[in-house]
Amino acid sequence: MDSTDTSLQYLSVYNADTGERETSYVVGIHGDTVDELKALAAKSYPQGVALEQDGATWNNAVQNDLIYKAGPLVERPAPTEDEVREQKLAALDSEYSQKISDAENEMAKANAIGDTDYFNDLKAERETLVSEYTTKRGEI
Repeated sequence: MDSTDTSLQYLSVYNADTGERETSYVVGIHGDTVDELKALAAKSYPQGVALEQDGATWNNAVQNDLIYKAGPLVERPAPTEDEVREQKLAALDSEYSQKISDAENEMAKANAIGDTDYFNDLKAERETLVSEYTTKRGEI
């Protein structure tokens, strides 16, 4: 099935608040008619906005990550500086949380077998990671 086929009939449901596409239904797969798709959408997404689309329109909306904005589908607005900062902080937090956790797990293993040299090396590595994390977080 070619999604750019203009003969295909889609019903896409968008979140009325955020404009995000929640799902899409296709005539012939999810129901036999657009009316059946509308009933399904109303039941599954009662607060959503349902838009009829042909294949080319649907494909364009998905490929270009368009959102619903009180009528037309529009390009997603560029993230604000605060949003970009929050995304960077979340990525950094995730990265260093894993690295520090891995070091702490290895420290526990070294402690369990009584390998104090390895434990001390890991402890120093953990302190370096915490220091790197604090520095990088401050830079963001």
